[in-house]
Amino acid sequence: NVVHMGDQFFNGMFPFIDLASGGDVAGYVKNVADMIAKIPADAKIIPGHGALGTLLDLKTFHTMLAKTTDYVRAEIAKGVTLEEAKKAGLPDEWKTWASGFIPVERWVETIYNSFKK
Repeated sequence: NVVHMGDQFFNGMFPFIDLASGGDVAGYVKNVADMIAKIPADAKIIPGHGALGTLLDLKTFHTMLAKTTDYVRAEIAKGVTLEEAKKAGLPDEWKTWASGFIPVERWVETIYNSFKK
C-alpha cells in the first residue's frame, strides 16, 4: 500500500509542469485524477516534493489543480492578458500553495500558457 508518485504529486504546493518538453496542465490534472481512482484509501503516497502523503492529501492536491486551472481558464475567456493574470494572482485560498519553489505568478503563467498554446 505504497505509491510513489514522483513529480505527479507536489504535496501542499504548486507543481512544476514542463510545458517546453511537452507537458500540459490538462493532462497533468487528468493523470492525478486517474491515480486517485486507483489508489486504496489506506495507501501511503510518496510525492516528488513535500511530506509523505495520504489519499486525502492527493485529493486535496487535485482539487487545487482543478480549481486554480478553472479560475485561470475563466480569466483567459474574459480576455485577460498573461501579465494581468499574473498580477491578479489567485483567490486567497490558494496562496499558501506557493510554499514550494513555484510562486503564485509562475503557477498562473504555467496554466495560462498551457491553455493558450
